[in-house]
Formats: sequence, structure tokens, C-alpha cells
Amino acid sequence: MNSILLIPIYEPTNKTTFFIHDLIQTLPNELVIVDDGSGAEYTEIFDQMQHPRIHLIRYDKNIGKGHALKTGFEYIAENFPTAKGIITADGDGQHSISDIKKMLVETIKLTHHEILLGVRDFSYQETPFRSYFGNKLTSLFYFLASGIRLQDTQTGLRGFSSTSIHDLLSIAGDRFEYEINQLLELPSSGYHIKTLPIETIYEDNNQQSHFRPLQDSFLVYQPLLRFLFSSLTSSFVDLSLFYGLVLLTGGKSPAALLAITVIARITSGVYNYHVNRRFVFQKRKGKAAFFKYSLLFLVQLVFSWLGVSTLSLFIRSLLFCKLLVDITLFFASFAIQRRLIFKGGEIQ
Repeated sequence: MNSILLIPIYEPTNKTTFFIHDLIQTLPNELVIVDDGSGAEYTEIFDQMQHPRIHLIRYDKNIGKGHALKTGFEYIAENFPTAKGIITADGDGQHSISDIKKMLVETIKLTHHEILLGVRDFSYQETPFRSYFGNKLTSLFYFLASGIRLQDTQTGLRGFSSTSIHDLLSIAGDRFEYEINQLLELPSSGYHIKTLPIETIYEDNNQQSHFRPLQDSFLVYQPLLRFLFSSLTSSFVDLSLFYGLVLLTGGKSPAALLAITVIARITSGVYNYHVNRRFVFQKRKGKAAFFKYSLLFLVQLVFSWLGVSTLSLFIRSLLFCKLLVDITLFFASFAIQRRLIFKGGEIQ
């Protein structure tokens, strides 16, 4: 069997109905539509999406796009066990039928550990500001979190091998954060991201989007925000001890700074490890992680000492020197911990 097309829909319009009709008339594939709790007032619109190749799944309460996608994955696993692949697409007109057709062709070629993303080329002049700014910010956060450069992290047009359904169902998230969690979790489990250029479409300045700027942005960015909170509180412990011991001992020689740095770093490091393991990356079994974290801790300790000692030759304020060094180490630390130390931890 060819690939299955999966489209989650919330509060459709007449344009959605026209898009679904064009899709089913153009392509020979089976289409699974998940009504993510749109409500009784949208029953008539969904009733217009009737076709032997359309499989409509409905539930009463709106839970979110991630839940709708996972509901569709479960349905496909149970009802289409011989399907070669799955294409997920949005029902708001942001994906052209020609691009979906290209994705269907390429998805059949995917192996178990490959993801195919339909990637848009954003330009400032032609993209609504909310979408342009949101995508740029998310791409930056994603690079900091994964070390992977990806110009379109918010695309809903994605292709998967049907053998990946189990992995897709194990990823946490019920709303828009689910799709960014895919891009965080799957590469850390050995998946390779492939891209396919697609057309950039924004109808009515993207007014039909159900993305909530504040609530959903928090969900998307929360892995890095949690790490930021952990690092800030750890830095507070580190800086307080470091500066307090400097004032108490008056030590400014390299040897004194090394001893003070070690004491402050060990205390803040123990705190940081436990917070990151339980709160940020939620990795429960920590023996291997603790060994890797200890190596990272030692490397950071040396770089922190060398950095502060060197900068103090040019800048009088030790506190300012330490802030500069620690800010630089922050971004490197997050990428290393996310990709090497706590990989496979659950993002919620």
C-alpha cells in the first residue's frame, strides 16, 4: 500500500472543505482526518468531507494538534498495517497539492530512521511578521537545543516511514510543542532529517492559524526555558559563593581564584546536575549521565577559571569577568547536555 495522508483539523472553514475535495480528487491515497474537538457547530462542514477514501476520526474536546496527530498515527497502525509511509499536512491551505504529491513520492523511499520535512523559504517581504519572527526565533532555539541548523522548524508537512509510528507515539506533547519535540527527540535517537523545498503559502495573512502566540510559544520553547531557569539559579549559587569567598578571603591570585572557583563550581554543579536530570531533561537513570556530566563539569571548571583569570588582567571587576565567561559557557553547555548527556530524556 502507498503512503497514508494524515490531516488534523480544528474549526474548519469552507476553504478547508474545498481543499480536502481537491486533495481527494487529485491523489489516489487514503486520507485520515482527525477532528480535534471542533464542536457540534462544525458537524455540517465535516459531513461534507465524505468519500470512500476519507477516514474521519472525531472526539468532543479540543486537546491539541499533537494529540490529534498521535490519534491519527494509532488509527493508521491499526487499520493500514501495510502502509509504507505517512504524510502529515495542515488543513488550512498552507500546503499546495503539488507539494503534498512530491512528499508522497519521496516518503516511500524513507527508511525507519529518517524524517522528511517540507521546508519553506521565508522572506521578510512576503511572510507575515508573526510567522517570520516566530520561525526565526524557533529556529534559533532549535539550533541551541540540538546543534542542527534548520530554516523551517514549524512546518506541518512531514513524512515518516510507517515503521516509525511507535517512536512517534512515544514523544510527549499534546499541542504545538509536539512537532518541535519530534525534531528534538528523533535525532537524539538516531534519526536523520531530510528536507524537501516547498512553496510558502499564507492565506489571509495567516489569520486562520490556531497558534496561540503566548501559550503555544511557551510550550515550544520550554525545553530551553527550563534549562535557562536551571542555569540562572545555578549561576546565582555559583556567583554568590564565588564573590562571597573573594570578599571573605581577599584572594585574587590565580591559585586563590582556582580554589574559590572549585568550591563554588562543585556546590553549584551538584545542584545543577540534579535539577537538569529531574526537571529539564527528565532523565531518571543517571549513572552514565552522571559520569558524562562530571567530565563536562571539569571542562567547564577549567575554562571558567582560565577565562576569569585571563579577563581579570584587562577588566578590574571579577564579577563582570565571571558573568562574561559563564554566559559563553551557557550555550555550549545546553547543546552538549541535550545531545550527549541527557539524550533520550522525555520532553514534556
